[in-house]
Amino acid sequence: MNRKIILLSVMAFFSICRLKAQQPFDVSDSVPITVNGLEMGYHIKSAEEKEVSDKGNFSRYSVQFYITNTTTEAKIILYKEGWNILGNVSDYLVRFDCLNATGARFTSKGATLEAAPCNILADVEDKDCSSGKTTHSKKFVQIGYWIKARQTISTSTVMIVPLNEMPKMTAAFLMNSVSSMASAQYGQPGAGINDIQSFSKVRNIWKNTYLNNQNGALVCTGIDNGWWSAQWQLIPVSGTNLFNIKNKWKNNYISLDESGAVTVSLIQSNIAMWQLERVQDSNAFRLKNVANNTYLNIENGTLQSTKIWDTALSAQWIFEPAQ
Repeated sequence: MNRKIILLSVMAFFSICRLKAQQPFDVSDSVPITVNGLEMGYHIKSAEEKEVSDKGNFSRYSVQFYITNTTTEAKIILYKEGWNILGNVSDYLVRFDCLNATGARFTSKGATLEAAPCNILADVEDKDCSSGKTTHSKKFVQIGYWIKARQTISTSTVMIVPLNEMPKMTAAFLMNSVSSMASAQYGQPGAGINDIQSFSKVRNIWKNTYLNNQNGALVCTGIDNGWWSAQWQLIPVSGTNLFNIKNKWKNNYISLDESGAVTVSLIQSNIAMWQLERVQDSNAFRLKNVANNTYLNIENGTLQSTKIWDTALSAQWIFEPAQ
């Protein structure tokens, strides 16, 4: 048998064994379970009687499953060092199974909740293969998966069970190894391993120009390395995955005005809140304004925040360490 097939079979076997090794707990819509500070349960959003072809009537439920980190610390599934047969770690948090679900009409018999990627700004060592020189730069790197302090992750699905029966549900906790980190010290990109007070230059990868307010207005142009006007600090917005982006020179924030144009402002309102979206297979990010779901870009030559296609280089930004 082909060695690759054997290896995949072994990996699949161990993966199945690992999942089955998690002890399932009985859980109801009024009695959740708590493991390691993580509360797991579900809510029934609606219930109705439903006829299923010629099989008769059944009870149909719309169910919302959830897991909540009830602690003040983030729960992190860290990548393991070195090689392991299971391909490092899984992002699975909890698996819910409905024991009496029929699966009729393509409805679900269970649900799995997954953790989000945990990214941090870290000092990364790079080696130039041609010259042999080693350089250091700050890049966002994924160190595993996490559920933040007080965060709730949820999903909704529809289940059909025998008529007049309630869903008979179990929950299996799937996190094998969890590290707890205080949210104030560890968490959002831009915080944690590196000093949260550090500043970065924000470079557009299309034109290799930088965000700055050297002449008052926010623009994306060439800069001098020493300009404080081109240095920016990521300020996490408490209880969210959002950031204010603060200028070192003027202490103002990248924002939008009432017309939706990009500007800088001293007010930290929702129009000054940005979500960092990692570009796949890259150390670049797209900056999404949460007030109108537009992206910072220079597609038309000037700085703007508009709808734009996912792969547009004009909307991709790299955070570089300020010298």
